[in-house]
Amino acid sequence: MAMSSYGSYRSRRRKTAIYYTIAAVIVVIGAVLFFYSPSEDKAEPAQESVETQPLQIEAEDIAEKEQIKKATDLRHIVAEANGLTGSRVLAFLQDAQKSIDEDKIIAARDTLNEAINMGMDTALREQVKAQMASLADKWLFGRTVYFGDNLCSTYKVQPGDMLSNIAKKYKVPYQFLMRINNIQSEKSLRAGQVIKTVNGPFYAIVYRSSFMMDLYLQNTYVKTYKVGLGKEGYETPPGLWRAKVGGKLIKPTWTDPETGKTYHANDPDYPLGSGWIELEGIDNRTRSITGIAFHGTKDESTIGTKSSRGCIRLYNGELVELYDMFEPGHSELRVVD
Repeated sequence: MAMSSYGSYRSRRRKTAIYYTIAAVIVVIGAVLFFYSPSEDKAEPAQESVETQPLQIEAEDIAEKEQIKKATDLRHIVAEANGLTGSRVLAFLQDAQKSIDEDKIIAARDTLNEAINMGMDTALREQVKAQMASLADKWLFGRTVYFGDNLCSTYKVQPGDMLSNIAKKYKVPYQFLMRINNIQSEKSLRAGQVIKTVNGPFYAIVYRSSFMMDLYLQNTYVKTYKVGLGKEGYETPPGLWRAKVGGKLIKPTWTDPETGKTYHANDPDYPLGSGWIELEGIDNRTRSITGIAFHGTKDESTIGTKSSRGCIRLYNGELVELYDMFEPGHSELRVVD
């Protein structure tokens, strides 16, 4: 009986030891899985968005690079320019094409920007400007910040930052930062996210003889808009203007100074289109003039004609675009013949 009891006791001890060993192994495995396995938050790759991902410093997508090259190819312009312009201008155009071939978007932009200020045929200059506008779709209106760009940079949002305050530092409207960063709401801004910023301000030159307006970021050409200007007796005044603080409005109520009729935003014959950017004169020729503004129009067939009472009309979609770029108190307009 004694031997049998001892044998049973020894057997129970052996089993107990095995159970403890198994339990210990399970605990160890569980701990390893808990501390070193990816959590649910890490399991799913982060969505690539402005809130979670830093911006690219250079375009890395091969297809995008090829698209840029195709859209901004200057070879046909260089071929046409050969013999029609000076050798110095031709050399600049060739250098710009070389930069495009080597994916040096900013170098190409800066070279072409110098070229358009040189003496060249008007038609050739317009072709070069069209290519620069294609480049602007990438370096300015896209989210990529290209290497060596002194006009665009990145900013890491700090606790307490508001997009409007960030934009103010760069002298551009916060709506423009929302546009280029694909930010749907200013309230969605979060500390730690990285956004693209643009070193403003924008300014523009209106050419009354051609009904064209060139837009610049600092001293770099961006694109050209077709505009409508003042009719006879209400000519758009030449001189220097600035976007007025408090003067940017979306479909404001407006009273016709001639007829006294008041128009509201929902009126079917509302004449101001998509928005209004009031201008204030800032030189001796314009300082005493009031009532001049950029605005949209209910009749886009008037763009390119003398049809307003002195204001500058744009296509409604382009007025919205300009609205997002012109910063009151900083952005200026020069009207020339």
